[in-house]
Amino acid sequence: MEGDDPFGTRMPMKSVLPATLLCALATPPGTAHAAFHCVRNHSELQQALSAAAASAGDDEIRLREGAYTTFDGSFVYASQNSGWLTIIGGWYPQDGNDCAQMRMDASRTVLDGAGQHQVLRVVHSPPQGSTPFAQFTVLNLSVRNGYGDPETFQRGGGLDMNSFSDGPAMFRLENVIVANNDGYFGGGANLYLKNGAARIANALFDDNHASTTANAHVAITVNATEPGIEHAVVIAHATFVRGRCAGATARGCGVRAGLGGGVHMDIVDSLFHDNEIADLDLEGAAVIGLGDGTASAEWSLVGAVRGNLPLAAANMLQGNPRFVDAADGDFRLADDSPLINRGLATVPNGPVGVLDLDALPRTRFGAPDPGPYENQTWDFLFADGFEQAAGS
Repeated sequence: MEGDDPFGTRMPMKSVLPATLLCALATPPGTAHAAFHCVRNHSELQQALSAAAASAGDDEIRLREGAYTTFDGSFVYASQNSGWLTIIGGWYPQDGNDCAQMRMDASRTVLDGAGQHQVLRVVHSPPQGSTPFAQFTVLNLSVRNGYGDPETFQRGGGLDMNSFSDGPAMFRLENVIVANNDGYFGGGANLYLKNGAARIANALFDDNHASTTANAHVAITVNATEPGIEHAVVIAHATFVRGRCAGATARGCGVRAGLGGGVHMDIVDSLFHDNEIADLDLEGAAVIGLGDGTASAEWSLVGAVRGNLPLAAANMLQGNPRFVDAADGDFRLADDSPLINRGLATVPNGPVGVLDLDALPRTRFGAPDPGPYENQTWDFLFADGFEQAAGS
């Protein structure tokens, strides 16, 4: 899928809110009326982030395919404004235009911490009492080799995104690969929202670490959300594998969610596998006076769950997912996987895109596969020549 509007439809950025997140939650990523920045190297990327942070308007940063290494320290966006920010990889030149077309392939645009720095830091801190809605999207790229220094409590070795706004904000990570990062809690990503919502979709988190603490892949904290938001945190068609950590305070090495009162998290059509100690840590916020949220999972593969919140589970997947080559980092489902066509949940707040993380068709036989990849080689026919109905 290529072109200026790779997701098919884009809504004007200020046509969605201003009072609630309801419309924004279902809005495809991307910006319709924004300042566009086309960047080709690490210096231009930081310049674009600084310009976007200084602007009160909306900004879309388009990254040419290639590697962007944090030679001069982390890539940083820090703003008191509430303009929307979208960072999209996969762009390539044509007819003299450096960012003419976009290719849906997260592996071709890499933000790299070189094992020395946090990769990308986003800090949204408008004046106290400010209520405009803001959305921050990271799309169609890889985040690798980030390092959050535990000596200085740097959460999120790959992505560290924080909104301290009294008004609602939203973080969206879609069509991303987050791998080989290490940090002080949330080795792959740390997402903190004082008020708002978060969505991780069509994503692979692999081989992330929290070497001195816990929650190797993602640490999500949402203290509050707007009235009427039934699905504040959504994890859909994502795979979390090979998380490694020290296991601080009995937490595991997968995903941690800290959910305040009224905040509900949905995990749908997602796979957790080979994460040390536990796949999920679910924690309420009543201990700090903010109440306890809730969490549910459907049509997902989830192992051990820890924390003080229960997981309401339905139609859960079981057994060995049978990846193509887990030891070598290939987490596509093999033809004999029992999970093919088992991504049967309805994704809250709007479906994932029609393409998987390989930019191949999301649904082949009437039902999608769980995780970010759709098996492209399995067919109806068994060795005996009889056909199997899709999804049966």
